[in-house]
Amino acid sequence: MTYQMRQRIDYFKWSLTRLGDTDVSCPACGSPATRVVGRKYLVTALRECQPCRLRFRVPKEEPEQAGAFYQNTYQEGMTTRMPSDDELADLLKAGFAGTVKDFTPYIEVCRALGMKRGARLLDFGCSWGYGSWQFRQAGFDVWSSEISVPRREFARTKLQCRLLEDLGSVAGSIDCFFSAHVIEHLPNPGIIFRIARAALTDTGVMVTFCPNGDPESSWSNHYSDLWGRKHPLVITPEFINQNCRKYGFTARMYSEPYNLEAIARGDDGGALSGEELCIVMRRDGRG
Repeated sequence: MTYQMRQRIDYFKWSLTRLGDTDVSCPACGSPATRVVGRKYLVTALRECQPCRLRFRVPKEEPEQAGAFYQNTYQEGMTTRMPSDDELADLLKAGFAGTVKDFTPYIEVCRALGMKRGARLLDFGCSWGYGSWQFRQAGFDVWSSEISVPRREFARTKLQCRLLEDLGSVAGSIDCFFSAHVIEHLPNPGIIFRIARAALTDTGVMVTFCPNGDPESSWSNHYSDLWGRKHPLVITPEFINQNCRKYGFTARMYSEPYNLEAIARGDDGGALSGEELCIVMRRDGRG
Protein backbone atom coordinates (compact mmCIF):
# COMPACT_ATOMS: atom_id res chain seq x y z
CA MET A 1 0.00 0.00 0.00
CA THR A 2 1.37 3.42 -0.97
CA TYR A 3 1.82 6.21 1.55
CA GLN A 4 -0.82 8.30 -0.26
CA MET A 5 -3.35 5.45 -0.12
CA ARG A 6 -2.67 4.92 3.57
CA GLN A 7 -3.25 8.62 4.17
CA ARG A 8 -6.62 8.48 2.41
CA ILE A 9 -7.70 5.47 4.43
CA ASP A 10 -6.60 7.09 7.69
CA TYR A 11 -8.47 10.27 6.77
CA PHE A 12 -11.62 8.28 5.97
CA LYS A 13 -11.40 6.43 9.31
CA TRP A 14 -10.85 9.68 11.20
CA SER A 15 -13.85 11.29 9.50
CA LEU A 16 -16.03 8.29 10.43
CA THR A 17 -15.21 8.79 14.11
CA ARG A 18 -16.59 12.32 13.90
CA LEU A 19 -19.79 11.69 11.96
CA GLY A 20 -21.83 12.86 14.93
CA ASP A 21 -20.35 16.35 14.80
CA THR A 22 -22.97 18.84 13.69
CA ASP A 23 -21.00 22.08 14.07
CA VAL A 24 -20.71 23.69 10.64
CA SER A 25 -20.12 27.24 11.87
CA CYS A 26 -17.17 29.20 10.54
CA PRO A 27 -14.00 28.68 12.62
CA ALA A 28 -12.88 32.25 11.88
CA CYS A 29 -15.96 34.41 12.50
CA GLY A 30 -18.36 31.92 14.08
CA SER A 31 -21.14 32.51 11.56
CA PRO A 32 -23.56 29.60 11.05
CA ALA A 33 -24.20 30.82 7.49
CA THR A 34 -22.00 28.34 5.64
CA ARG A 35 -22.58 26.21 2.55
CA VAL A 36 -21.08 23.05 1.09
CA VAL A 37 -18.78 23.71 -1.88
CA GLY A 38 -17.08 20.32 -2.09
CA ARG A 39 -17.22 16.75 -0.80
CA LYS A 40 -14.68 13.99 -0.33
CA TYR A 41 -14.99 10.29 0.57
CA LEU A 42 -18.72 10.77 1.34
CA VAL A 43 -18.04 11.57 5.01
CA THR A 44 -16.26 14.93 4.80
CA ALA A 45 -17.01 18.26 3.14
CA LEU A 46 -15.55 21.65 2.32
CA ARG A 47 -17.76 24.52 3.40
CA GLU A 48 -17.60 28.24 2.68
CA CYS A 49 -18.58 30.93 5.16
CA GLN A 50 -20.92 33.38 3.48
CA PRO A 51 -19.96 36.47 5.55
CA CYS A 52 -16.16 36.10 5.63
CA ARG A 53 -15.55 33.68 2.70
CA LEU A 54 -13.24 31.34 4.55
CA ARG A 55 -13.35 27.78 3.21
CA PHE A 56 -12.94 25.08 5.82
CA ARG A 57 -13.15 21.32 6.27
CA VAL A 58 -15.86 19.57 8.21
CA PRO A 59 -15.78 17.72 10.47
CA LYS A 60 -13.78 20.28 12.42
CA GLU A 61 -11.64 19.65 15.47
CA GLU A 62 -10.67 21.58 18.57
CA PRO A 63 -7.27 23.36 18.69
CA GLU A 64 -6.03 20.83 21.27
CA GLN A 65 -6.89 17.94 18.94
CA ALA A 66 -5.24 19.67 15.98
CA GLY A 67 -2.14 20.32 18.08
CA ALA A 68 -1.92 16.66 19.08
CA PHE A 69 -2.17 15.61 15.42
CA TYR A 70 0.72 17.83 14.34
CA GLN A 71 2.73 16.85 17.39
CA ASN A 72 2.37 13.09 17.01
CA THR A 73 0.98 12.04 13.62
CA TYR A 74 1.58 14.59 10.86
CA GLN A 75 3.93 13.49 8.08
CA GLU A 76 4.72 15.42 4.91
CA GLY A 77 7.88 14.31 3.15
CA MET A 78 10.89 16.56 3.63
CA THR A 79 8.76 19.03 5.59
CA THR A 80 8.61 16.69 8.57
CA ARG A 81 11.27 14.03 7.92
CA MET A 82 14.42 15.10 9.73
CA PRO A 83 17.57 14.13 7.82
CA SER A 84 20.44 12.01 9.07
CA ASP A 85 23.67 13.76 9.97
CA ASP A 86 25.18 12.83 6.61
CA GLU A 87 22.10 14.00 4.71
CA LEU A 88 22.06 17.24 6.66
CA ALA A 89 25.72 17.89 5.93
CA ASP A 90 25.04 17.54 2.20
CA LEU A 91 21.99 19.82 2.41
CA LEU A 92 23.89 22.53 4.25
CA LYS A 93 26.84 22.29 1.87
CA ALA A 94 24.47 22.84 -1.07
CA GLY A 95 22.48 25.51 0.78
CA PHE A 96 19.35 23.41 0.05
CA ALA A 97 19.70 24.27 -3.66
CA GLY A 98 17.86 21.85 -5.92
CA THR A 99 15.53 20.64 -3.17
CA VAL A 100 11.87 21.40 -2.47
CA LYS A 101 13.06 23.33 0.59
CA ASP A 102 15.16 25.85 -1.34
CA PHE A 103 13.90 29.13 0.13
CA THR A 104 15.60 31.36 -2.44
CA PRO A 105 12.26 32.58 -3.95
CA TYR A 106 10.95 33.43 -0.48
CA ILE A 107 14.13 35.27 0.46
CA GLU A 108 13.93 37.25 -2.79
CA VAL A 109 10.35 38.28 -1.98
CA CYS A 110 11.38 39.47 1.48
CA ARG A 111 14.25 41.48 0.00
CA ALA A 112 11.90 43.00 -2.58
CA LEU A 113 9.75 44.15 0.33
CA GLY A 114 12.69 46.11 1.67
CA MET A 115 14.08 43.69 4.24
CA LYS A 116 17.79 44.46 4.60
CA ARG A 117 20.61 42.44 6.15
CA GLY A 118 20.14 42.42 9.90
CA ALA A 119 16.35 42.76 9.70
CA ARG A 120 14.67 40.82 12.50
CA LEU A 121 12.61 37.97 11.06
CA LEU A 122 10.34 35.47 12.83
CA ASP A 123 9.98 32.15 11.01
CA PHE A 124 6.61 30.97 12.32
CA GLY A 125 6.13 27.22 11.90
CA CYS A 126 9.78 26.59 11.08
CA SER A 127 9.58 22.75 11.22
CA TRP A 128 13.15 21.40 11.61
CA GLY A 129 14.78 24.69 10.69
CA TYR A 130 15.59 24.50 6.96
CA GLY A 131 14.03 27.92 6.22
CA SER A 132 15.37 29.64 9.33
CA TRP A 133 18.88 28.46 8.47
CA GLN A 134 18.63 29.84 4.94
CA PHE A 135 17.31 33.19 6.12
CA ARG A 136 20.19 33.38 8.57
CA GLN A 137 22.69 32.64 5.80
CA ALA A 138 21.07 35.47 3.81
CA GLY A 139 21.89 37.89 6.60
CA PHE A 140 18.64 38.12 8.54
CA ASP A 141 18.45 38.17 12.34
CA VAL A 142 16.21 35.11 12.72
CA TRP A 143 13.95 33.87 15.49
CA SER A 144 12.00 30.62 15.01
CA SER A 145 8.82 29.05 16.33
CA GLU A 146 7.56 25.46 15.95
CA ILE A 147 4.83 23.40 17.64
CA SER A 148 6.46 19.97 17.17
CA VAL A 149 8.90 19.19 19.98
CA PRO A 150 11.15 16.80 17.96
CA ARG A 151 11.39 19.15 14.98
CA ARG A 152 11.91 22.14 17.26
CA GLU A 153 14.78 20.41 19.06
CA PHE A 154 16.34 19.33 15.77
CA ALA A 155 16.26 22.95 14.59
CA ARG A 156 17.82 24.09 17.84
CA THR A 157 20.56 21.47 18.15
CA LYS A 158 21.42 20.65 14.53
CA LEU A 159 20.90 24.01 12.81
CA GLN A 160 21.52 26.34 15.78
CA CYS A 161 18.15 28.05 15.34
CA ARG A 162 16.94 30.37 18.09
CA LEU A 163 13.64 28.84 19.12
CA LEU A 164 11.11 31.00 20.93
CA GLU A 165 9.43 29.46 23.95
CA ASP A 166 7.30 32.57 24.47
CA LEU A 167 6.12 34.52 21.43
CA GLY A 168 5.33 37.42 23.72
CA SER A 169 9.03 37.91 24.33
CA VAL A 170 9.44 39.46 20.85
CA ALA A 171 6.30 41.60 20.95
CA GLY A 172 6.63 44.75 18.85
CA SER A 173 10.18 43.94 17.73
CA ILE A 174 9.87 41.86 14.53
CA ASP A 175 10.50 43.48 11.13
CA CYS A 176 9.22 40.51 9.10
CA PHE A 177 6.77 37.90 10.33
CA PHE A 178 7.26 35.03 7.88
CA SER A 179 5.34 31.79 7.43
CA ALA A 180 5.41 29.28 4.59
CA HIS A 181 2.51 26.83 4.27
CA VAL A 182 1.38 27.15 7.87
CA ILE A 183 -1.93 29.02 7.80
CA GLU A 184 -3.81 26.24 5.97
CA HIS A 185 -2.94 23.86 8.83
CA LEU A 186 -4.47 26.01 11.58
CA PRO A 187 -7.90 25.43 13.12
CA ASN A 188 -8.54 29.20 12.85
CA PRO A 189 -6.67 31.64 10.56
CA GLY A 190 -7.11 34.39 13.12
CA ILE A 191 -4.39 32.73 15.20
CA ILE A 192 -1.59 33.66 12.83
CA PHE A 193 -2.86 37.19 12.17
CA ARG A 194 -3.15 38.01 15.87
CA ILE A 195 0.34 36.62 16.61
CA ALA A 196 1.82 38.57 13.71
CA ARG A 197 0.08 41.79 14.73
CA ALA A 198 1.49 41.52 18.25
CA ALA A 199 5.02 40.63 17.10
CA LEU A 200 5.55 43.24 14.38
CA THR A 201 7.00 46.70 14.73
CA ASP A 202 4.86 49.60 13.51
CA THR A 203 6.56 49.39 10.11
CA GLY A 204 6.89 45.60 10.02
CA VAL A 205 5.50 43.33 7.31
CA MET A 206 3.75 39.96 7.45
CA VAL A 207 4.61 37.59 4.59
CA THR A 208 2.58 34.40 4.32
CA PHE A 209 2.74 31.75 1.61
CA CYS A 210 -0.01 29.15 1.19
CA PRO A 211 -1.80 27.16 -1.52
CA ASN A 212 -3.90 29.42 -3.74
CA GLY A 213 -7.49 28.73 -2.71
CA ASP A 214 -9.07 30.75 -5.51
CA PRO A 215 -11.56 28.34 -7.14
CA GLU A 216 -11.15 30.26 -10.42
CA SER A 217 -7.38 29.79 -10.55
CA SER A 218 -5.82 28.02 -13.51
CA TRP A 219 -5.08 24.91 -11.45
CA SER A 220 -8.58 24.56 -9.94
CA ASN A 221 -8.87 21.01 -11.36
CA HIS A 222 -6.61 20.03 -8.43
CA TYR A 223 -8.80 21.86 -5.93
CA SER A 224 -9.76 18.77 -3.92
CA ASP A 225 -6.08 18.28 -3.08
CA LEU A 226 -6.08 21.52 -1.09
CA TRP A 227 -8.10 20.28 1.85
CA GLY A 228 -8.33 17.22 4.05
CA ARG A 229 -6.97 15.88 7.32
CA LYS A 230 -3.78 17.95 7.17
CA HIS A 231 -5.31 21.08 5.66
CA PRO A 232 -8.50 22.10 7.48
CA LEU A 233 -8.51 25.54 5.81
CA VAL A 234 -8.49 26.77 2.22
CA ILE A 235 -7.40 30.40 2.00
CA THR A 236 -9.06 32.34 -0.79
CA PRO A 237 -8.05 35.84 -1.94
CA GLU A 238 -11.62 36.91 -1.21
CA PHE A 239 -11.23 35.87 2.43
CA ILE A 240 -8.05 37.94 2.77
CA ASN A 241 -9.60 40.97 1.08
CA GLN A 242 -12.67 40.86 3.29
CA ASN A 243 -10.90 40.18 6.57
CA CYS A 244 -7.47 41.84 6.62
CA ARG A 245 -8.73 45.01 8.28
CA LYS A 246 -10.41 42.94 11.00
CA TYR A 247 -6.91 42.01 12.11
CA GLY A 248 -5.48 45.51 11.66
CA PHE A 249 -3.78 45.02 8.28
CA THR A 250 -3.93 46.10 4.68
CA ALA A 251 -3.02 43.42 2.16
CA ARG A 252 -1.46 42.84 -1.22
CA MET A 253 -1.52 39.39 -2.84
CA TYR A 254 0.60 37.75 -5.52
CA SER A 255 0.85 34.31 -7.10
CA GLU A 256 3.79 32.56 -8.68
CA PRO A 257 5.83 33.27 -10.67
CA TYR A 258 6.42 36.28 -8.44
CA ASN A 259 7.02 39.67 -10.02
CA LEU A 260 9.65 41.09 -7.67
CA GLU A 261 9.47 44.55 -9.22
CA ALA A 262 5.72 44.74 -8.63
CA ILE A 263 6.20 43.50 -5.06
CA ALA A 264 8.89 46.13 -4.45
CA ARG A 265 6.58 48.87 -5.73
CA GLY A 266 3.68 47.58 -3.63
CA ASP A 267 1.50 47.12 -6.71
CA ASP A 268 -1.51 44.84 -6.65
CA GLY A 269 -0.65 41.33 -7.74
CA GLY A 270 -2.93 41.20 -10.77
CA ALA A 271 -4.31 37.82 -11.83
CA LEU A 272 -3.83 35.32 -9.01
CA SER A 273 -3.67 32.23 -11.18
CA GLY A 274 -0.63 30.37 -9.85
CA GLU A 275 -0.53 27.39 -7.53
CA GLU A 276 0.90 29.31 -4.57
CA LEU A 277 -0.39 32.51 -2.99
CA CYS A 278 1.84 35.15 -1.38
CA ILE A 279 0.02 37.39 1.10
CA VAL A 280 1.80 40.59 2.13
CA MET A 281 0.27 42.49 5.02
CA ARG A 282 1.20 45.73 6.70
CA ARG A 283 -0.45 47.58 9.54
CA ASP A 284 -3.39 49.75 8.43
CA GLY A 285 -2.21 52.84 6.64
CA ARG A 286 1.01 51.25 5.35
CA GLY A 287 -0.39 49.05 2.52
